[in-house]
Amino acid sequence: MSDRDTGLMDFCVAFALGALAGASLALVMAPERGDKTRKKLEKKSRKLRKKAGKRLDEAGDRVREIGEDWYDEAEDFAADLSKQIADVVEEGVRAIRDTVGEEIKDFEKKLGRKKGLFG
Repeated sequence: MSDRDTGLMDFCVAFALGALAGASLALVMAPERGDKTRKKLEKKSRKLRKKAGKRLDEAGDRVREIGEDWYDEAEDFAADLSKQIADVVEEGVRAIRDTVGEEIKDFEKKLGRKKGLFG
């Protein structure tokens, strides 16, 4: 065999021995068996999902509350604005009636007739 083949063989043997030693050490130092570890992880995962679901529900409830508050505020604002517009329109109608009444009186005076002839 050549030196090159010997070096490759030594590397492969050292790699295999290292992998075997690492696997053995992992088995010896592992705190529990794999099935127990999987069960623990599954249990923790269920708890985490349940907690996340609860937090998501709480966030959804809060968003719903905020939305309802905004809706109520918008409804109040629209009602106030509607009342203000109605007041302005009513005031305008009164002003128009007063102006028309005065114009009729002036017109009657110009014609020289008595008040109430057209009314």
